[in-house]
Amino acid sequence: MENRREDRHLVQVAGAYRAREGGSRDVWIKDISETGCRFFDKFSILKVGTEVLVKLGNIGPIPAHVRWREDNIVGAEFVTKLHPSVMSHIVEFMSQSEK
Repeated sequence: MENRREDRHLVQVAGAYRAREGGSRDVWIKDISETGCRFFDKFSILKVGTEVLVKLGNIGPIPAHVRWREDNIVGAEFVTKLHPSVMSHIVEFMSQSEK
């Protein structure tokens, strides 16, 4: 099974990313931890290792690297961990999923 350094939180947050070689793309952030996130990108062509800037709602841009991709689901690792208060704000107030 997976070995995680940080707890993941299931969320539904409107976000976006921008890769160096492309424009901004809107995505849905599906889960998040202090060290990274997983997002749905319908027509993803991102490659592992790509540097991206991620926005989570109105928070960001947050520098990250693509660590994996399976079809249209992308896993990104933040260059710097999110502060716990920022993490709490995203999970408690920004997620559009039902609680």
